[in-house]
Amino acid sequence: MYPTWDLLQRLVHWCFPVLIVFAWWSAENGQMQWHAYAGYALLVLVLWRIVWGFVGSDHAKFKQFVVGVPSILSYLKDARTERPGHNPLGGWSVVTMLGLLLVQTVSGLFNTDELLLQGPLTVFASDGLIEIASEVHETSWIGIQALVLLHIVVVCYHQWVKKDGLITQMGFGSRLTRVSSRRPRLWLGMLVLALVAATVVAIGLVLPEPEPLWSF
Repeated sequence: MYPTWDLLQRLVHWCFPVLIVFAWWSAENGQMQWHAYAGYALLVLVLWRIVWGFVGSDHAKFKQFVVGVPSILSYLKDARTERPGHNPLGGWSVVTMLGLLLVQTVSGLFNTDELLLQGPLTVFASDGLIEIASEVHETSWIGIQALVLLHIVVVCYHQWVKKDGLITQMGFGSRLTRVSSRRPRLWLGMLVLALVAATVVAIGLVLPEPEPLWSF
């Protein structure tokens, strides 16, 4: 038997909060080039997680935890029922967070600070679209903050009130939760990650350079 969540999924999971905090810090401190790097890294990890949700290990797959309303209602009636991986509400929070992060990173590609940095896709966008992308970028950030706060509260509840070791499971693959039915394919996860990263980099290399914001 193997951990509920495979090693690569757990590592990527912990990379999300690190990159989100770094992206916020870099923006707040005017380090926009580093902010862009954090955004690119987040985009790669979000795309990887989406792909991994279809071809990954058992409990990484969306079909394992994305369920319909009847299953959610059934879970709410008997939340004490033990189940490996994400519960129905947690599953939808995963999808929502991935969606918000995807919107946040993609809108950032159309964004500009109007001083030094332009997103690589601003060359294809009108002023109106850039303005919309900027508003979407700001709005999605509010949604991410709200969902992160909710996630922290719920995880703490599960860890210390329900005592089901959720942090331990996601952090260390606790031996008490080794329930996956087959060995996770770490090599496949690394291959998918490399392909996604290479694709993002390749697209970035072939895009035309945005015109300088300032000319001297």
